[in-house]
Amino acid sequence: MARLKTFFMYGVLVLAFFIFSQVMIYIAINTTYKYKNIEVKTPIITEAEIQATSINGFCKCKILNNTKTDIENKYIKIDCYSKNDILMGTKYIKIDKIGTNEEKEYEVRFNYSKVEKVEIEIVNEMPEDVKEEQIISDPEMTLAMIISALVLLIHFG
Repeated sequence: MARLKTFFMYGVLVLAFFIFSQVMIYIAINTTYKYKNIEVKTPIITEAEIQATSINGFCKCKILNNTKTDIENKYIKIDCYSKNDILMGTKYIKIDKIGTNEEKEYEVRFNYSKVEKVEIEIVNEMPEDVKEEQIISDPEMTLAMIISALVLLIHFG
C-alpha cells in the first residue's frame, strides 16, 4: 500500500510539473509579442493591430463599410517591412462580402523575421505571381506541436 501511495505522489508531481511548465511556456511566448508600427492606406479600415516577435507575428484589422455599396471580391494586402524598409513578405486576406454599414474583423498570422512596420491597404485583385502561402495564414504553434517536440527531444536527445 505504501508503494502505491509513493507512485501516486510521483504521478501527481509529474502532472503538476507538466502543468506548471505549460503555463510558463505560454506566458513566455505571449509576453515576447510587441506592438509594431502600422500605416493604413485605406479609410474603411477602422482598427488595425500588429504584434510581432523576432520570428513571427499576427495582424488583426476591422473593416467598417461606410460606403453606399457592398464590398465584395477584394483583398486586404498586408506588407511587412524590416527596420531598414526591406519588404519581408506580403499576405493577402480575401474579403468575400461586407454589406453597407457592416463591420467585420480579419486576422492573419505570418512567419517573417524581424518585422518592424506594416502597411495595410485594400486592393481589387491579387497579382498573378502570388503563392498560396501568401493567401493562407501561417500556422501557430499548438499544444500538440509542443508535446511532440518534447517527446522527440526526450526520445532522441
